[in-house]
Amino acid sequence: MKVSLERMDDEFGMLAKAGNHELRLDNAVEFGGKDRGFRPMELMLISLAGCSAIDIIHILKKGRHEIHSYSSEVVASRREEMPRIFDSIELVITVDTDASDGVLERAVELTKTKYCSAFAVLEASVPVGLKIQRA
Repeated sequence: MKVSLERMDDEFGMLAKAGNHELRLDNAVEFGGKDRGFRPMELMLISLAGCSAIDIIHILKKGRHEIHSYSSEVVASRREEMPRIFDSIELVITVDTDASDGVLERAVELTKTKYCSAFAVLEASVPVGLKIQRA
């Protein structure tokens, strides 16, 4: 895996590249940025949501379940002292599927304990709550 980062302006604007994809990063205006991209810590939370989504959708599809909708939200807080790492993370997944509650619970357990690398990396420093609910 290879990613690159290139400074795009005279402040904190960066362009990240991975494969055929690009993503802008920046800092908030109050910290000297221009607010033209994601913050690195936001991307960590997006990675958690995305990694879990891929796992859970894959598990449901493998079981031949219909997925009518899927969304997630991650709420996190960070400590005040430096480095400002997360001190709490809660991932809430909302899914409309024909899968049983047991199948959904198993998919969540597998993403938490076996498949989602982002979950494992974040949980090494802070407990990550994960809740699944039906749409």
